[in-house]
Amino acid sequence: MARAREAFERGRLGHAILIQARAGLGSDVLARWLAALVLCDSAEGQPCGACPSCTLLAAGTHPDLMAIERQEDATQIKVEQVRELGETLALKSLRGGYKAAVITEAGLLNANAANALLKTLEEPQAKTLLVLCATRASRLPATVVSRCQRLVIPLPQREAALEWLRQLKPLEHWPRILDHAAGAPLLALVLESGGFLALERDMASAIDQLQGRRLVVPGTAERWTKGGLEPRLIWLDAWIAARVREGLLPAAHLPSSRRIRNIRGLYALLDRVRALKLELATPINAQLATEELLLQAETVLAA
Repeated sequence: MARAREAFERGRLGHAILIQARAGLGSDVLARWLAALVLCDSAEGQPCGACPSCTLLAAGTHPDLMAIERQEDATQIKVEQVRELGETLALKSLRGGYKAAVITEAGLLNANAANALLKTLEEPQAKTLLVLCATRASRLPATVVSRCQRLVIPLPQREAALEWLRQLKPLEHWPRILDHAAGAPLLALVLESGGFLALERDMASAIDQLQGRRLVVPGTAERWTKGGLEPRLIWLDAWIAARVREGLLPAAHLPSSRRIRNIRGLYALLDRVRALKLELATPINAQLATEELLLQAETVLAA
């Protein structure tokens, strides 16, 4: 943040910044801070948090800030959204200063949307800032990436992340939660607030039943979808990834069961879990999708 502030003060902050980070590392928080940096009215100490511009940002009503994200009925960011963004950035600032835009998951841009964004990047307007967030920059066209300043948020050291979490809430089970969050402390907070210990016991029991072909799939799918499916998918993501890694290095922290040697099947199952996490934002039959996932898991885990 200090380097970004210094670059802005010296007029060296680019018109487009790509923030690359895993989920749960706060890329969206940094993106909005960068927007606040250029929109702030204060002459020093930006963003000040107290000027009229910062007050509008805090209220979510700043007229010169535009946010683009996947719509509820879609799996991708649409070209119409990006075209509207380009038209808005081409207009003069309503408050006489900068205009800023944040794309919270740029990796979800479809091909047409990425091409439309490229036009905006190639012809930047004065006093505009476009911030893109991506968990995987490889999903973006190289032409888009090459026109952005890149900011990579590294995964924090495990002990540093645990210390930070313990300062917020002194819990003995933070190590297990952090592992299920793939080392991302903000995601660990989300998991803990959702009742992680009860979830872990329930999921471990489900894994055991899947491996023994004893799981009642329809009833379990109904219970999972009614009780909150996303935390269970996050848990499965971490558990399956750990099982894949066990072929090279035994997982030291995640609860384990018998070693699974069907690596190809595990990879396919992991892909399905991650795809279903994205599909939850769209109008799908969640129970049917969960039943299909559980049947696939049974085939892989009971082999």
